[in-house]
Amino acid sequence: MARFYFPLLFWIPSSSVEVDAAPFGLHPRRWDVSVFDLYSLAAEKHPIRMTAELMQFYLRHVNLEISVDAADHAEAKKHLDTLRAMLYIDGIMPTIAPFATSYSINEYAGMNSRSSSRLRGMLPEDMRIGITAQDSRVEGWPAELTFSVLHGEDDSFSMAIHASAFMKATEAVAEWQEIEAQSKKAAILRTALAKAPLFPDRESSILFIWQALEAVFGKGPELSFRMSISLAELCGPVAPRTETYAEAKKSYKDRSEITHGKAHNVDDKTWMRAWGLLARTIRSILRRRCIPSEDELFSELLSRGSP
Repeated sequence: MARFYFPLLFWIPSSSVEVDAAPFGLHPRRWDVSVFDLYSLAAEKHPIRMTAELMQFYLRHVNLEISVDAADHAEAKKHLDTLRAMLYIDGIMPTIAPFATSYSINEYAGMNSRSSSRLRGMLPEDMRIGITAQDSRVEGWPAELTFSVLHGEDDSFSMAIHASAFMKATEAVAEWQEIEAQSKKAAILRTALAKAPLFPDRESSILFIWQALEAVFGKGPELSFRMSISLAELCGPVAPRTETYAEAKKSYKDRSEITHGKAHNVDDKTWMRAWGLLARTIRSILRRRCIPSEDELFSELLSRGSP
């Protein structure tokens, strides 16, 4: 088991206290990382797989890291995507994890100066003891090296990460992993929620969202009507059914117009409609602890109308 540290862009910790919720950790950033720290990694041939300039570019926008304990980097990325999805459904702004490292920002910050007895004394006292480029091996893995993030409507999201929200999301991760173990289709929805904000344009992102929804709930003719009814009934425990039905109908129309080249002025509101529907769907599945079939949802609907 290894620990992987993912710096997250834009998010702001609500306090300077670290939060441990195995296998996850929330680590507020404490120190600046100079480009000379990163150059020293390259000079000592650490396997960081990125240029120092590229890492420095992204680190300017990082206020916190999330660590993940996992068998390998691929497993860590999957766990991070699930955690981000659980935070997204609580209204946290979509973010980028541009890369991962085997050490925290707070550990490799100042490593260049620590290698020199003269420069070490110029560091803040708490930074004078720690790893150097000569006595450590920092590994790095590039990931989402893009700034094409769709924030949607800014006032719909929060950038602040409170310890309570982080703990709630880590608990939801375990619940969602149980759902994925029961149904592989759950992974399709989780991946869509984690990756849709990273698309370079709203149109492609909306199509990706609906591709996921259709893969799980699409069935038979009259797809727009059947899916809108199914999603409305599915989300009944977390939102008014009439509201979900109307939003699903509108968003499916958006999807169809994009598919057929008839969409004009696909704005943040249009994207938020699809994104909100996906987030609501995942919240509802968590509430139910399973993905009900269309027949089960229609049976619920009919039984509610029975005397």
